[in-house]
Amino acid sequence: MAEENKAASRRPNILFIQTDQQRTDTLAAYGGSICRTPRLDQLAEESVVFDNAYTSCPVCTPARASIQTGLYPFKHGMQTNGYGMGSMVQELPDTPRLLSRRLEETDYSLGYTGKWHLGTSGPEERYANGNLAYVRFPELTAGMRSLPTDVGYEGDDFGGHGLGGMHYAAFKEYLRERGLEWNLINKVSGHFEGHFSAELTTPVEGTVEYYLVDRAIEHIDRFREREKPFFFSLNFWGPHEPYIAPTKHLDMYRDVEIPPWPNFDDDGTGKPSIHRIKQGSKVWEDFVPHIRHYYAFMSSIDEQIGRLLDYLKQNGLYDNTIILFTADHGESLGIHGGLCDKSFYMYEETCRIPLLVKPAAGTGRPGREASMVGTCDIHATILDLAGAGEPEQGSDGRSFAPMLENKTIEDWPDCIVTEGAGLESVMYTQRMIRKGGFKYVFNCGDTDELYDLDRDPHELRNVIDDGEYAAAADDMRQALVAWMTKHEDGLLKQFRRLRPV
Repeated sequence: MAEENKAASRRPNILFIQTDQQRTDTLAAYGGSICRTPRLDQLAEESVVFDNAYTSCPVCTPARASIQTGLYPFKHGMQTNGYGMGSMVQELPDTPRLLSRRLEETDYSLGYTGKWHLGTSGPEERYANGNLAYVRFPELTAGMRSLPTDVGYEGDDFGGHGLGGMHYAAFKEYLRERGLEWNLINKVSGHFEGHFSAELTTPVEGTVEYYLVDRAIEHIDRFREREKPFFFSLNFWGPHEPYIAPTKHLDMYRDVEIPPWPNFDDDGTGKPSIHRIKQGSKVWEDFVPHIRHYYAFMSSIDEQIGRLLDYLKQNGLYDNTIILFTADHGESLGIHGGLCDKSFYMYEETCRIPLLVKPAAGTGRPGREASMVGTCDIHATILDLAGAGEPEQGSDGRSFAPMLENKTIEDWPDCIVTEGAGLESVMYTQRMIRKGGFKYVFNCGDTDELYDLDRDPHELRNVIDDGEYAAAADDMRQALVAWMTKHEDGLLKQFRRLRPV
């Protein structure tokens, strides 16, 4: 038994770090030049950087449920944010296919802290989202509960969306114990609905991101006393709005010039009209303050990720820990003429996600990987890296673990799909497929989209009706049919009727 424990302790630890609503261009590894993230830049140098990673859905709950289940939203049923229109499942079901339940079979210690958004609404949301079903019909949630500790994790239960994480009783108690007060100044709004930015004058130790890393360290400290490896999932609420930036980090950007996005002047000609649901200001200067706060927020998160990595190094854990860093989806912040938030459009800024994977020492090598991978593949890869085997039958992901050793997977798919089902009170069916240099978007009830990303990387010109691209459009539709057939997408029958190929 002692020898088994020693063998188990040599298996790699796995640290999964996920941000919320992070653009790839916040990182130098993806061409970013303004946002400062030195600790993630260093991690990228030690990692395999995936250039074509895409979310299963550019909305929080669906993407996060895909991480836990290995399924696309049309299969796991959490197709929009929990307790909103269009979400068929409100609490993540506890099934054997869950990441946590599969990892339990490998005798890993399993930890979780931070944003969950897969069930059990938090009290702070009852006054903030009056249109949600659990507010108007509380009986819908009676007897229902699905939080991390309900599905096999040890750690912290933060139900619901969280609205930044600062409203939870546990965080407020943390501030009280340290004599800190949550103090916001210079609140800025007006670019889109109720979204806002603000400066946090509370010391860095009083930020939500500092608190989450403290929680992660506390849990990992407990795990490392055991003679078995750990899987720990650290989930930041940022840099999702509200864009709350500590003074220290906001000072880094106050005088930095923020030029317009290359596609900011897009007037929407030839684009789906539904994009206007998320139309914000059309004046660039209205976005600049929020982008400054967004970058500062990301720099604060980066600093705290660095603190966690330092902890791993100081305690002899870093070399034997596989680190996966990603985001649930991206962010818009004024792209294409002032679009805000996400969903309803499938542009690169919201569908493409950062993905860095640092192998354990001696098991892989840094580099770049061009293969198209998605959220469900992350699920499958974690299982593989932990020795848990293949995903459950019917799963939508495959392990890309061999790519970490620069190995080619001969039959790896040449395309990736992102699903959309709407948001808030609007149900809206979409499928985006990326293949080669093209992106095709099926918009049920609206204009389809086709972008030649080699010629038009900023997706300014929708060429779906351009005769020059007729063959490309047909090829992309056929590729989508093949993908839907393989993945048993229930939309296939209707798609064939609406878009005969």
